[in-house]
Amino acid sequence: MPVVSQTVEVAAPPQVIVSIVTNYEAYPEWNKEIASVEILQRLPDGRPHIVRLKVETSGMSSTNVAEIAYLNASQVATRLLESDIFEKQEQTFSIVPMGQICLLTVDMDVETKLPIPKPMVKKLANQVLEHLAEGLKGRAEAVASGQLQPADPHLPPGPHPGAV
Repeated sequence: MPVVSQTVEVAAPPQVIVSIVTNYEAYPEWNKEIASVEILQRLPDGRPHIVRLKVETSGMSSTNVAEIAYLNASQVATRLLESDIFEKQEQTFSIVPMGQICLLTVDMDVETKLPIPKPMVKKLANQVLEHLAEGLKGRAEAVASGQLQPADPHLPPGPHPGAV
C-alpha cells in the first residue's frame, strides 16, 4: 500500500483553503487532472457527500466515486467507493494555522487494480499529490490576495459545522 504525503505552506486563512477543498464542483477549474465532477448525494446541510470524478492523469483516465467525510473544521477526508483502475484510494486534507500562513497536508493511501509495481504507483501518487497541493496553494493564495474571486458559495444558507 503506497502511502504518500505532501505538505505545503499556504499564505491564506484556513477557511479559504477549506472552502476550496470542499467545493468539488470547481475542481476542474484549477486541477487539470479532473475532467469533470458530478455530485451524486448531498448531506442534509447541502455539502457534497458522494461525488463522481472523471480523472485524466499520466496518460490514464478513470472514473471514481468517492465518499467525503468532514472530520472537523480543518480536516476533510475522502474514501473511494468505486473505480475502474483503483482498488483503494483514501485522502485526507489537513490544515494547520501557523500565524500568517497555514500548513496544508494531503495524505493519500492508494492501491491500483492494474499490475503496476508498487514503487511506480508510489512515484505516480507523489506526482499527483504534488500537483494537487500546489494547485490548492495557488488557488487559495489567489483568493486570499484578491487576485481571484471566491467561487460562488456551494452550500445553501445556514450553519455548516465543519465547513467554512
